[in-house]
Amino acid sequence: MVEVRRLNEQGIEAFENYIRELSGDGGLAVPVGYLTDDRTSESLGVELRLDESTKFETRYDMGIYLVELLKNVRSQQLLGDVGFWTWLALYWFEQLCPLDSKGKRNPKKPYNYVLSQNWNHRPRHALYTTWMLVANHGENALFMLSKKPSDRGELIEQLAARQYFMSCCGVIEAARRIYFDPDRRTFKRGSTSQTRGGNIRRFVSYLQQLDLTYDLGTVTSDSLMSILPPEYDGFLADHSGRNSASA
Repeated sequence: MVEVRRLNEQGIEAFENYIRELSGDGGLAVPVGYLTDDRTSESLGVELRLDESTKFETRYDMGIYLVELLKNVRSQQLLGDVGFWTWLALYWFEQLCPLDSKGKRNPKKPYNYVLSQNWNHRPRHALYTTWMLVANHGENALFMLSKKPSDRGELIEQLAARQYFMSCCGVIEAARRIYFDPDRRTFKRGSTSQTRGGNIRRFVSYLQQLDLTYDLGTVTSDSLMSILPPEYDGFLADHSGRNSASA
């Protein structure tokens, strides 16, 4: 078992510099020494341990693991802890940014791994957002987190653009009922299409309209499903049905 620590300011800066350098040289070794070096990391003040053999098939699996890891910790204690979430991203960097067929890594923007203080970028952190979605929505979040850990996916990208929607339980449950394919345990084909009616972009636009007259923080998924325009019928006809709550 591995003791969880946090990166200090020097460690955060060093890891972020590594990510930027990695964009130009994908063969650079992951600086795992930062995780335990007292010059770049420090004690968390909370006893948490990771199973070093754990490998995740999906981001949802990663979220389940994080929820279990933090179940006895007051969420406010670590909610905005940049060093903690960044330490975790470095620890699992091999899974968040794996080698490609040429033995190179192709990192995303640094804020995918270093928890940003910019609220527009914070939802894009690979682990923070994954934990938040599973902690708040449970299996209703599976349709957004069904891909491998290195793949954030278009569904989260669109919903994260309007962070408020990601905290609305009725909205996320309705999205699951529209887009989740229970047979494949992932989102339905066409969900991320830019041309098919009822796609995720259209759903976010529709929510923005509804937000002018509805309190989406309290509205139920049944209420949302009952007022969906006909353009969503194609998705609803596949498995769920407009009035089904158990898709």
